[in-house]
Formats: sequence, C-alpha cells, structure tokens
Amino acid sequence: MNVGNPSSPSRASVPSGTKSSLRRDQREQLLGLLMVLVSIALFVAPWVVGYPDSAKDIHRSELAVGLIVFFVALMRFKWHFGMWSDLVVLVAGAWLIASPWLLSLQNTVVFDGAQVFDVAAGIVLVVLAVASMLLLRASRKAGGRQE
Repeated sequence: MNVGNPSSPSRASVPSGTKSSLRRDQREQLLGLLMVLVSIALFVAPWVVGYPDSAKDIHRSELAVGLIVFFVALMRFKWHFGMWSDLVVLVAGAWLIASPWLLSLQNTVVFDGAQVFDVAAGIVLVVLAVASMLLLRASRKAGGRQE
C-alpha cells in the first residue's frame, strides 16, 4: 500500500457516471425552471397586457397552455420523462405561435401586444423544448441513460 505516496490523489474522486448524471439533472432543472417562468408569464399576461373583451379565446388559450407547461415543468423536477415532456412543450409552443391567427386575434380593433407576447412565448417554449431534446440526445449518445 502506498498510503504516504504524494502522487496518489488525496481526495476521493467522483465517478464519471455520477458527474454526467448530476449535469443531466442540473440541465433538467434549469430547463424546468425556465418553463415554469414562461408558464407564470402566461398566467399573468392577460391582466398585465389588458386584453380587449374580444380576445377571450386567446386568454383561455394562454391559461390552458400555461397550465400544461407548468405541470410538465414541475414533473421534470421529480421524474425524467425524456422526449415526451419535450414534445408536449414543443406542441404547446407551436400552438402559441399559431394561435393569434387561428383564434382571429388579428381582427381586434386595438393592437395591444397580445400577438407579440404569444409569438414570443411560443418561440421561447419551442427553443427550450428543442434544446432539451438536443441535450437528451447528446447525453444518450455519450452513453448516459435517461430514466
């Protein structure tokens, strides 16, 4: 035994599998936190922006998407659903991008920024979902296994 050997490491090293698992968990938590923030913004947007009375459908759409993203993001903190949660967020973001035109928000008398907010929030959700999918794919390629 080389107990007094100065060339041997004095502190215990963390196995590389544990390090990659910790990094994956940190990425999941960061992406989940960003999704929670977007969902909270979707909850409060109708009151902050002050949608006109003719925009009730878009208001309901934002609340529904906000709830879906909020619960998916909270589940990411506890469980790793892999690609499924990312696909749900991707579809929710795509819906937000398309909803101002599908729900006829462009026909409102006063332009109040609701279209811009929906498209911006949708783009953020799509980018987060795509980033999460790419990180998941990279970790699987590196040999990490998603639970």
